[in-house]
Amino acid sequence: MKERIYEAIKEQNGKMTFKKLALKFNIDADELNKILKELKLDGQILQLENKYMLFPDDLYIGTVLVSSFGNKYIFHDGEKISLSSNFFDTCLLHDTVAYKINKQKTAEIVSIIDRHLGKMTCEVYEEDGKKIIKSNNGDTVTLPKEIADTLFIGDIILVNAYPSDTVGYNNYEFIRKLGRKDDPNIDDVSIALNYGFDNEYDDDYMEEVYALPTYVNESELTDRTDYRNQASFTIDGAYTKDMDDGVYGEMLENGNIRIYVHIADVSNYIKMGSKIFERASERTTSLYLNNSVFHMLHYIISNGICSLNPNTDRLTKTVIMEIDKNGNIVNYDINKSVINSKKKMTYDDVDEIIMHNNMIDGYKDFEKTLYILYDAAIRLEKRYVLKNGKINFANNELDIKYNQDGTIKEVNFMQESIARKIIENLMIAANETVAAWFSAMEIPTLYRIHEFPNLQKVNNVIMELNHSGYNIKPIKDISNSKSMQKILTVLSNYQEYPIISGMLVATMQRARYSTENLGHYALGLDAYLHFTSPIRRLADLLVHTMMDLVLVDYDKLNNETLSKYEEILEELGIRASRMERQADAAEKLAERRLILKTLEKNINNTYEATIIEVGKKIKIRVEGVDTYINSHELDNVFTFDSKRKIYYDKDTGIHIKLGTKILVKLRNVSAINDSYNVSILGISENNDVKKKILKK
Repeated sequence: MKERIYEAIKEQNGKMTFKKLALKFNIDADELNKILKELKLDGQILQLENKYMLFPDDLYIGTVLVSSFGNKYIFHDGEKISLSSNFFDTCLLHDTVAYKINKQKTAEIVSIIDRHLGKMTCEVYEEDGKKIIKSNNGDTVTLPKEIADTLFIGDIILVNAYPSDTVGYNNYEFIRKLGRKDDPNIDDVSIALNYGFDNEYDDDYMEEVYALPTYVNESELTDRTDYRNQASFTIDGAYTKDMDDGVYGEMLENGNIRIYVHIADVSNYIKMGSKIFERASERTTSLYLNNSVFHMLHYIISNGICSLNPNTDRLTKTVIMEIDKNGNIVNYDINKSVINSKKKMTYDDVDEIIMHNNMIDGYKDFEKTLYILYDAAIRLEKRYVLKNGKINFANNELDIKYNQDGTIKEVNFMQESIARKIIENLMIAANETVAAWFSAMEIPTLYRIHEFPNLQKVNNVIMELNHSGYNIKPIKDISNSKSMQKILTVLSNYQEYPIISGMLVATMQRARYSTENLGHYALGLDAYLHFTSPIRRLADLLVHTMMDLVLVDYDKLNNETLSKYEEILEELGIRASRMERQADAAEKLAERRLILKTLEKNINNTYEATIIEVGKKIKIRVEGVDTYINSHELDNVFTFDSKRKIYYDKDTGIHIKLGTKILVKLRNVSAINDSYNVSILGISENNDVKKKILKK
């Protein structure tokens, strides 16, 4: 039937309608819709309004994504292509669309092929004395009068948006009120919903949740290695409640270190085909927004039976690794296990012990093990960096401390943490080991791959930096990550290193999930995957599921079964990669909005800003949030060198360039545009340059 419908559309190219097709083939509307959707997604036909035609040669199919600043884009030939501001602004996040590339090298949407995420939030405003409903992407929403009359100014509502038959428009269906714009955490809830996340669970889902055990039964321990007498522990954030990983280490007589990484055996409870698994496959990751968590698995699971809570028996999978003095994993074993974590440690406490030599109450019995783990992490880091070529980009992650009411107390960039480095390296080692295990057995799994960056992109950044006064040799061969590593090592001595590092990060391809093992460029590893966070990441849960097949049902495996699983893994890996990008964007947007709310209370205050982009426009960063400033404020004192991209004062020798810190006065904050405006006061004292107050 599918082929016959395609041939009919081909014969009547551009003239065939849905009604004509239904009459011609005497087919049910739902079945016809299904076939037409398949043909559209396959790139065989195109629908314009209510007419169908063959898919034009100059069009492409892509997925609409949204940056942390709310800008829509599509990946085209591996490049981010911005959407043109044309009549089709009603496309939503995750829409599959047909588009063309115009002369301005932007994507012009021609048709929405499929809508994956219809739910979106709206706010009720007042404009010129009238009640206006605006969606999160700026559309004016029209709802039936009987519903609109029940809404008040400041209400936040949830609607379902679906494409109208009229090209360029959406229809909206009211779902429910979410709350008021000043309600606690309402921004987090709205952002989560707009990016495809929520904490909503239907009755069938909850029935499965309540049917799960709340404790480990002795009958479950058959064929499991018992580590309950081992003094293992977890290291996490102070407020973490979903703990995936426990660790333990011991020094061997030959000078090697044996490391135990215990990971929550989530796949023992969450099986493919269950309602819980289906929902996890839709979200693919837990979302952490400021003080809110939107769980991939219900918190009863993630904080309960699957969390490695202290002094509680928990089912795990354990990776045992023997690490020599050079950081090589010379021996390993993987088994199903049971543990009883003896302590929930925090990063801050472990840092206090190791970095500052201050013992914390309750940690004395674990001190020796902590230093053994620290030694193992140093060995691994040495091998990863010196031998493998692991790239350590600057850490631009924000460390936000909150007041009890959820408002921001202070914002800093994340400082170096020994405790975090210990866990990071031990988890990398476990992931590396499990990936090698799957690869050696040639069993399908979901790898975490990171492909080579584009050589031209990298060298373009190097050329731009050299114009600004640096002296970096262009890269000839990008295939070895050590070439990028050497550049970053040289640049790490500069004050502006975090910004330059960010510019080079932007040239990297995004890591993604795939059943094809293409290695991990930034880590310098031939095989890598995600295994250590099955509570909060679908990819890890899938790896655990495949591991169960090997550890429990190996004799039942055949080529047909493995091929079926490989197909499922690839499909879910694509979705997990997409949802990961959206989770990152949602987290950045939520962080930005909360910081802006704090800034809004401090209008006319002075802040130190860092220059992160120099040109006719100057981009600055204040409290971790970026904006543009008017460069004409510099005109009376500074001259712009367009080639070197610096502003300089020939009388004093002062110059403003990438990384320069300046003082600014906060003038206003725009909640609607998620931005702020400042005026320039002068050069900060935290620069290695002469200081001069700028003339206004």
